[in-house]
Amino acid sequence: MYNKTKTACAVAAVLSTMVASPLVLAQDAAQQEVETIAVTGIRSSVAKSMDVKRSSAGVVDAISAEDIGDFPDTNLAESLQRITGVSIDRSGGEGQLITVRGFGPQFNTVLVNGRQMASENQSRAFSFDTIASELVSSLDVHKTSTATMQSGGVGSTINVNTARPFALGGFKVAGSVKGVYDENSESTTPQLSGLISNTFNDDTFGVLLAVSHQERETRLNQAQIDGWLENVGVPNPVTESGEAWDGNVFSPRNYDHKVTFEDRTRTNANLVLQYAPSDDLVITADALYSKFDVESNATSYGHWFTAPNIQGVADDGSLFDANGDRLSPTVDANGTVIDLYQEVGLATDMHAKTFDRLTETLSLGLNFDYQYNDNLNLKFDLSHSTAEREANNGGGDQLSLIGYANRVRFQVDDNILPVASMFADANANIYSGQQEIDGAIVASPVDGFPAYDSSLTPAGVSDLLDKDNSRAHVMLRRGWAVEDEVTQLRFDGEYFTDNGGITEIRFGTQYSNETKSLTRWDNEGVGIHCTYCGYPDLPEIPADAQYVFNAGNDFLSSVSGSGRMPTSWLAHNGEANFAFLENYYQSVNGSAISFDAVRRNNSFDVEEQILSAYVEMDFEGEVGDMLLSGTAGFRYESTDVSVTGTEAPIIQLTVLDQTEMLAQYGEAQPIDVDADYDVILPNFSMKLEITDDLIARAAVSTTITRPTLESMSPVTVITTTRQGGDLTSTSGNPGLEPFESDNFDLSVEWYYDIASYASIGYFRKHVSNFIVNSQEDRTFTLSDSSLLTDPSTGTDSSGPDGADSVAVFTNTLPNNGENAIVDGFELAWQHSFDSGFGVLANATLVDSDAKLDPYNINQVFALTGLSDSYNLVGFYENDDFMIRLAYNWRGEFVQSLTQSQGDGPTIVEDYQQLDLSASYELSDSLGIFFEGINLTEEYVHKRGRFSNHMLLVEDSGRRWAFGVRGSF
Repeated sequence: MYNKTKTACAVAAVLSTMVASPLVLAQDAAQQEVETIAVTGIRSSVAKSMDVKRSSAGVVDAISAEDIGDFPDTNLAESLQRITGVSIDRSGGEGQLITVRGFGPQFNTVLVNGRQMASENQSRAFSFDTIASELVSSLDVHKTSTATMQSGGVGSTINVNTARPFALGGFKVAGSVKGVYDENSESTTPQLSGLISNTFNDDTFGVLLAVSHQERETRLNQAQIDGWLENVGVPNPVTESGEAWDGNVFSPRNYDHKVTFEDRTRTNANLVLQYAPSDDLVITADALYSKFDVESNATSYGHWFTAPNIQGVADDGSLFDANGDRLSPTVDANGTVIDLYQEVGLATDMHAKTFDRLTETLSLGLNFDYQYNDNLNLKFDLSHSTAEREANNGGGDQLSLIGYANRVRFQVDDNILPVASMFADANANIYSGQQEIDGAIVASPVDGFPAYDSSLTPAGVSDLLDKDNSRAHVMLRRGWAVEDEVTQLRFDGEYFTDNGGITEIRFGTQYSNETKSLTRWDNEGVGIHCTYCGYPDLPEIPADAQYVFNAGNDFLSSVSGSGRMPTSWLAHNGEANFAFLENYYQSVNGSAISFDAVRRNNSFDVEEQILSAYVEMDFEGEVGDMLLSGTAGFRYESTDVSVTGTEAPIIQLTVLDQTEMLAQYGEAQPIDVDADYDVILPNFSMKLEITDDLIARAAVSTTITRPTLESMSPVTVITTTRQGGDLTSTSGNPGLEPFESDNFDLSVEWYYDIASYASIGYFRKHVSNFIVNSQEDRTFTLSDSSLLTDPSTGTDSSGPDGADSVAVFTNTLPNNGENAIVDGFELAWQHSFDSGFGVLANATLVDSDAKLDPYNINQVFALTGLSDSYNLVGFYENDDFMIRLAYNWRGEFVQSLTQSQGDGPTIVEDYQQLDLSASYELSDSLGIFFEGINLTEEYVHKRGRFSNHMLLVEDSGRRWAFGVRGSF
């Protein structure tokens, strides 16, 4: 597949003109003497970053270390967000993923020392929290493309540069030790880093070793709704004025209060060997290692709603009005359920969860840099990188749940946090889970609504903190094992001409092979996870296995709507509960059972091979008295994709309890699918030095981003099997083509003083082949040619019968098809005063024709990550003292078009953060420093389609750090 774009034609015309008439452009500008002024610390960092921007052929922004091992922020992503056009997503209060010019993590290519690193993510996104900032010397953000760069970044290409011994020169030692205090967890943890570098044998051999170890204990206070369901059968909704509602209805899946404790441990090491056997050859071998483990334990309580069992309730607890009619749930003007009551099939649940992320990454590289003669430089680079995320026995998404049948009222008002009530007190009229298992639920003789058999005496329920209430329910271990392996072989040449016109020609080729393996591990395959579903009377959960967890009176106190629900609940140790239930089962049944996760057959490998070649030319001349320079080139890439693995077909649905069904599978079948495509990516940029201080730039290019590897798997994954027709599945598509973007950039930059400049830029991207998730009804054909049926239908809802309906799944399938235009402005100002004060300010204003329409529930495409952002940094620095205050604001953006357990989008509300750092030099080689992160204790707020569709509120708290840094 190759489409000849307008950009390609334009670049071809320019190249042919330059080759045919190289003397049209005037001779090189004369060299000028430049006054050198030594600057240190922040001034040094911003000056070096400004020099990179000024000297680049295209639009490039950079961040440089203030000293060896001293990066401006504690996290690479946190530093990147200071650059115009760059925004970040946080995990546990720490920057993890980036968005550039409205394009999310998968649209940005991240290289380390010019090489692609393997990623432990299931997608192509690079996690910046896996590399400590102390190992990094600079970050370069290329917003315009050149043929020399590896493709994949519609948003940008980011290069992370680590230190080299020849660059440092001689003997250098640097290190730091600090303690980090987390206010939420009330814990102090250590962070250490060190670097030693030296050159030997007349600077022809160099060795550098850098090591960093960081520990952090966090506490995340959270309120969470996993999703808002659309039109799932909420019975007889009415408006606030009591009129019947016949529009779309949006109801909550659940509502939880949660506290997550995380232990984050990051160990990085970087070893670099350099050898120069002659003045013309430099050989560099390096290894970069990262081990980043996030071990989390969460305790929470909440309620899971079942739409057909929802009704209304009066303030006095009445379920019927004065006429004896059942009260209905209330919806607002958008159809959002804002007042509901559920008793039948409802429980108060207490959860013990883990969301472990155990990762390890290793990158090895060998580089030969050979200066063949004065005009020709040749480079050869070989790299190999591996990354893995452990399955950890399903600890990536583990749930131990105990609870008891109960009742609850859920209300949404003008506050951010909804309120749940009526569940915390004892009530003698509540039927137990065992009674529901035994058939206590019947159709009401009055209106057919789900109700209880009035001939049975309710078991009753005690108050929220009574340990005698607790019964077993679902026990889940789920997770993906991810293995990624990247091997790259690259050859680059640079030829410098001796005449005017074309000043440099670059050429090269690259081979890249990436294989990503995704292996599913869980305990759901044969229904083991639901051995005790339904809150049966036995086994009784021992009282000494439970404890009262107190989240504190200040739990989410800065969020509107807080303080209206209990902040203490029963908690338990999840692993201990798994072991208790396994032992109980064996004591009762005489045979063993294991809740451990097992490898599922729906697993696959995706191999992607890319062969590329490029040629690029620099030209230079004068227009009047102004120096004009530019770059033009092409990059050709051929991509072959192979997907192999296994898929086990679904063969039966079995009813487990009142809500869940079990999908059962047959023998695994092999998968082997291939696809391929070719692209030509042209680029052209011009730089006009209007004066010594004023520069104008223009650039056009075509770039691509490849589909995520997981989206190309043809495996069908059954995601939901619940009664009431809630059947969903997802499939991949190996025939997906890459996103393709035609880009235009225009900017003006004024460098009016040392470490001071102002700039304004405009960008426009026309992106085609956007991947959209279309939905279709899907049925499954069995081996006897019959269709899979739903046993919860028919005359017997608890098992299969001849009247069962065909099981119709809503299958989500990715396809190419949508186009979008994204454009915007980037404004930046940086000024350093002679007094030692300085300021950095920038803004990014982005727009698109692919925005989300919240009222259109059938919309399948909108651009994610699109948002405006602002940065303001003020600093003061003298010979001994430095202080910096940094403010960042990011506007509302669509993070995803899906929810974990819902039907709508995930939207992140405006977020702002204020950080502080200061240092004092005790001597030329030793200093102390202080840091404050999230000074105003901001929280993350995610919502669904409308403003009252709360999905997540997360408070990560404020952090302080104090340490000592030395450099010799």
